[in-house]
Amino acid sequence: MFPETVSEKLSDAVIEQAMKLSAEERQMLVISYVAKAKEVCLVQGTEGFVMLEDDGVIRLPIFPHADLATAFVTTNGLDGTSVSTPLDEFISTWLPGLEKNGVELVMFPTQSDVENLVMTAPELAEELNAL
Repeated sequence: MFPETVSEKLSDAVIEQAMKLSAEERQMLVISYVAKAKEVCLVQGTEGFVMLEDDGVIRLPIFPHADLATAFVTTNGLDGTSVSTPLDEFISTWLPGLEKNGVELVMFPTQSDVENLVMTAPELAEELNAL
């Protein structure tokens, strides 16, 4: 399944398996893998970072690996590319800014019609700081 060590490239089989994980498994993958990789992957579109909206709530999708962010873009027919942000910068700059703006985080979404887990910036910061 998913590599225990940080891997530059994921095989198609691993990507396919990861995309089929439950929402809870995908959330745990984000938390455990970004801590090892020391980076968070996001999707950047032509007008900034891709955000999802649900009932008026803005959410930033985050991914444990660039290949999974790319798979999300491809699967959902989006216009965007995967970008990596250093984990320390994400925790110190992004999370406080997201909290201030009321933006939640979607943990490794796959498709819009599949259940995804959402966390607030303080919840994710607490999880990452506990590792």
